[in-house]
Amino acid sequence: MSDDAFNSGADQLWIYELAANWSTPASSTFSRTQQLAVAAFDSDFGNDWTNIAQLSSTQQLDAIPQVIMNVPQYRNFGTYQTIVCCHTVDVDATDHAGVRWYELRRGTQASGNWAIRQQGTYAPDAHSRWMGSIMLNGSGKIGLGYSVSSSSLNPGIRYTGQSSSAYSSGTGVMDIPEQ
Repeated sequence: MSDDAFNSGADQLWIYELAANWSTPASSTFSRTQQLAVAAFDSDFGNDWTNIAQLSSTQQLDAIPQVIMNVPQYRNFGTYQTIVCCHTVDVDATDHAGVRWYELRRGTQASGNWAIRQQGTYAPDAHSRWMGSIMLNGSGKIGLGYSVSSSSLNPGIRYTGQSSSAYSSGTGVMDIPEQ
């Protein structure tokens, strides 16, 4: 990902591809093949590791911004391919963390271009959510797990998701209630 707060240009996801040459490994290439424009985001939490408040403590937690969290998940459904991924964003410039997530899609041709099918930021209230992990199952349901904390909540782990009907519509909304 590229945040315009740190790099010139716009907020983007960068796609890299590896072309392995098994006969001559030194001839293998790893290159950026696409730059996808995404909805504006802010991953700048400052120059320290004290970003997320927690209940009954002045010690704050690291938001771990500016990186894609977990491993982006790739799936091939036969008629299309998907990648889901997520990262932490500051939703209101007050170190209030939320999870920005994306679904990328392309047709069956490996040489085709990826496109953003849907994207969203999960931050439904004043608690911070960060360190997300996102997956898409074979039934068209997305699960998003993450850490949660605030000055009124001890750190914990929660999850939400997108139902198969919301996924089919590409709403960009996690419509399964948080647990």
